[in-house]
Amino acid sequence: MSKRLMASDSGDSRRGDTGVLDGFHMTPLGDSDVPERTRVSFLSTEMTEAKQIGVRGLSCYGFRLLDGSFLYGPIALFPKTALSWRVHTPEDINPRSLSLFAMLEPKIDILVLGAGDKKNIDKVRSQVAGFLKEHRIGLEISDTEDAIATFNFLNAEGRYVAAGLYPPDDMIVTDAEYGRVMNLLKGWDTLDEHPLLTGLFDSVNHTEDLVKRLWSGTGDYKAVRDRVLASPEEREAKYIEAVERQKRKKLTDKSKDS
Repeated sequence: MSKRLMASDSGDSRRGDTGVLDGFHMTPLGDSDVPERTRVSFLSTEMTEAKQIGVRGLSCYGFRLLDGSFLYGPIALFPKTALSWRVHTPEDINPRSLSLFAMLEPKIDILVLGAGDKKNIDKVRSQVAGFLKEHRIGLEISDTEDAIATFNFLNAEGRYVAAGLYPPDDMIVTDAEYGRVMNLLKGWDTLDEHPLLTGLFDSVNHTEDLVKRLWSGTGDYKAVRDRVLASPEEREAKYIEAVERQKRKKLTDKSKDS
């Protein structure tokens, strides 16, 4: 089985800035004069409102849809439905595994196939081209990243399209891509902690570390620390004391009102 790389460099995975990035990987959207964030937001909003199926991200394990749900393994996509697709390897993308798409009525205009990695495209094409031609179904085959973009746009345009997507085995997420996804998800100036330094300054005392993270920095830090680290008996006694104090305050307020 191919080793699934997640954070090294590869020439095959490098792309321009024409794509969507989220917590999984980049989904390329092609060249356009429209800025990528605006273009992607419009597409996602439009498809979500129309309750159409669309993919916004992928990993070696599956796909993230526009509604936020994550589907594991290969999937079959239709305009408003997503199904699990029982394909164990790219070699299993053959006439038998495509029989579902050929039986649909009315017949689909085009079938988009994501063969996983680029190295699988030619082999998969040779296995399915004749079958789809026999059933008069158009074929668009590419690596899965490009296939996602193709399906999203054809579905948004209202074409009767379906897709069979196999997760890539060799996926590379470069530092530049990871940086862009972080900017899309949350600005660097709003992060609570630098992602590369997470846990660097933690001590062995995890309870104290938690207090430091939860504490806002205003007020008496020592009092909060002592309250959290207190024994169960001490916490219960303080809780009872606080309840009694609140009751007395309510009685005092009522007497003032009367």
